[in-house]
Amino acid sequence: MTPGAQSVGRVTIDDTPIDYVAVTPDGFEAGDTAPVLLAMPPGGQDLSLTESVTAGVYATEALARGWVVVSPAAPESGLYFEGSEELIPGFLDWMETWVSPEGDRPHLAGISNGGISSFRLVAEQPDAFASVLVFPGFARGDDDKAALADLADIPVRLFVGEQDTNWVSSGQTTFDVLDEAGADVVLEIVPGEGHSIGTLRDGVRVFDELDAAR
Repeated sequence: MTPGAQSVGRVTIDDTPIDYVAVTPDGFEAGDTAPVLLAMPPGGQDLSLTESVTAGVYATEALARGWVVVSPAAPESGLYFEGSEELIPGFLDWMETWVSPEGDRPHLAGISNGGISSFRLVAEQPDAFASVLVFPGFARGDDDKAALADLADIPVRLFVGEQDTNWVSSGQTTFDVLDEAGADVVLEIVPGEGHSIGTLRDGVRVFDELDAAR
């Protein structure tokens, strides 16, 4: 990891190699305390896409605001809601060997399949994260939906493009369950946008929300 830059690395968790992309701010040294974002990538969650999304969406604002971002590409065991989610507890433990998350918990964000992955991760570890932000994302499957009741104590923010009708419906269902549970939850349906929400691509609104959740 190179302070003040985006870098790529590899770590082995439970005998499984995981490639990851990290962004660390200027002046960062191993062991420092910082606000930390675990960013779950979209699509096939391959390393190339993970690098591209980290650079395009997260890096500029993370560097400007002093955040550490770590984005794991999916290993051969599958996407992070198709089996590889079982590796994330170990991955989080490894992250804490070199960065101490502000408030003792990282924040969690995800785009598309990364948004689905995010709800899978909090379903399995509801106390592990300081906040959840998806753009878009939803709780997929009965177990993930049932686990939403355990998220009443952390901010959850959902963004979905107005024209992305299937994801609007799924996001609304996720919002309704969280709202019924008394969670701090906001669903924003972004006018004129489709599945890829252009107004969030520069990361400014994303980190505005993350900073508000600190």
